Amino acid sequence: MTRVLMLNYEFPPLGGGSGNACFHLLKEFSKDPSLQVELITSGYGKRAERSRFAEAVEVHRLAVGKSRRDYWTAKEIARWSVQAYGLARRRSRAESYDLCHCWGGWPAGVVGYSVRSYQPYLIALRGSGVPGFNERLGLLDPLVFRRLSRRVWRHAAAVTAVSQSLERLARRTAPNLDIQVIGNGVDAVQFSPNGDGDGPFTLLFVGRLVPRKGVRYLLEALAKLLADHPETRLILAGEGPERQSLEALCGRLGLAENVTFLGHIEHTELPKLHHQASVFVLPAIREGMSNALLEAMASGLPVITTEGEMGELMHDTGLVVAKRNAEQLAGAIASYLRDPELVARHGRNCVALARERSWGRIAGAYLELYERLRAGPDARGDVSRRTRPETDD
Repeated sequence: MTRVLMLNYEFPPLGGGSGNACFHLLKEFSKDPSLQVELITSGYGKRAERSRFAEAVEVHRLAVGKSRRDYWTAKEIARWSVQAYGLARRRSRAESYDLCHCWGGWPAGVVGYSVRSYQPYLIALRGSGVPGFNERLGLLDPLVFRRLSRRVWRHAAAVTAVSQSLERLARRTAPNLDIQVIGNGVDAVQFSPNGDGDGPFTLLFVGRLVPRKGVRYLLEALAKLLADHPETRLILAGEGPERQSLEALCGRLGLAENVTFLGHIEHTELPKLHHQASVFVLPAIREGMSNALLEAMASGLPVITTEGEMGELMHDTGLVVAKRNAEQLAGAIASYLRDPELVARHGRNCVALARERSWGRIAGAYLELYERLRAGPDARGDVSRRTRPETDD
């Protein structure tokens, strides 16, 4: 029996991609009778709650004073960190875990590091926990998080990254660290093509409305297209702190009739939304491995994304443009408007690629890693042999 303590401050209904990926991974793990998991996450309630996700998966929801499901304040993360440390320490004393799986270098990774005397810990890098990923942490990264990350990663039994681009970014902080890429999966049963294709040409974005998603450049690109393609539509599904400014930008650009802000959409409703769309657009400035993009691909939508972020997915499956470049975005959208055959070909290739990335395969990769970690340092490679000595500066 493998016993895992898992730390992730996001878990449905709270959070975004990290919580969604955690949900699907636990769903796969629940099928394995040799695995038991305890997840420490966040809840909406004023008191901590304890429940069963599955027979062998227990969930501890901490009371962090959450105000919005899609956006985290520094106070909320601090509250989760303090409570998660206390609970992880108590549970580690009371139980015998084989390892601690930390979703992100911080805050989860810091908690895992703090209880490392009880069990080895695994760091699964997802995005914001990597210095340089989140622009709003620009001042803190060189002062605090780069040094902290080196220490936390270096003492981990293993470190994974959700994409090749995130691995490259992480190596700027720890060039000599051994990092395994284990991506996201997709449910190709829930998300599949409908073969319709009727209706106006419609662009779709699904994600948090935060600056690093680059949505304002998509709006500027749409404005450039309307003179020649006035029927083009854009659907924005998601909430976030940038929504008000994006709505104001729509007004200034004269896009009010062409853009629909849906706000938060339940995950179960997303397949219907994909069936209304022609192309999925993710103009991200920084991205780990987008669940939303994979789900769009599984639904048969060709994709437009930015250079360097989703490279391992872009194999005749879509178009790639420069970051922060509305002109190139407009050109890519126009290419699809002019060429329905290109839309169809890329859509077919997207479906084929997505079907190779099942959550079962992702779960299998993690279970294989768990087994290596259980086998001990001789099997997994001791930290001192995995890295060359580095200073914390």
